Amino acid sequence: MRLVSYGLFGVFVLSACYSTGKPAVPTVIYSTSAPSATQVRSLPTPISPKQIITYKDLQVSMSQAEITSGYLTEYDSRRDPTLGGKFLWIEVQLENSGPDEQVLPAPEHFSVLYGTSEFKPSYGHRKDYPDYTALKPGLFQGQAVNAWLRFDLPAAAELSELQFAFLPESVQINYSFPSNGYTWADHPMYFWRCQR
Repeated sequence: MRLVSYGLFGVFVLSACYSTGKPAVPTVIYSTSAPSATQVRSLPTPISPKQIITYKDLQVSMSQAEITSGYLTEYDSRRDPTLGGKFLWIEVQLENSGPDEQVLPAPEHFSVLYGTSEFKPSYGHRKDYPDYTALKPGLFQGQAVNAWLRFDLPAAAELSELQFAFLPESVQINYSFPSNGYTWADHPMYFWRCQR
């Protein structure tokens, strides 16, 4: 009787292993390195508006910042923010100080920080204000341009709480990085206070 019970148990086990038509293979996970700890990265100290930084012969400055509750478009229609929001406008100036043509940074290389929240530019052509997204993609030697970027922010945000960032080699601010010296953390970041 015991022999029959053991035999039936074996049949059940084998049928469970082969019920999908494929033999059951145990999954083994191998790890070649221990997980690395992360460190909190201190962000650069923001500089004052109109101060210039130079990145590879491209001089960049934040000329001014202003908050509006709406704006008039280039088609004379009014645009209002979504409920509970406001618009932040940042005027940037860029100048090619080198001998070769410089490519303008894409809008996603600019950010605004409100606490630990990062905001990216949004499309918005304000009447009588040059829009950054409408600029030609290159700057010749000695050429300078001024243009505005628009950001959608929460209604509670004030200029004194905001920082404008230029990230020439990345598109997102990284607050932490692996302690093993991973080079992504070494990308340059430049910050301006939005209010003097």
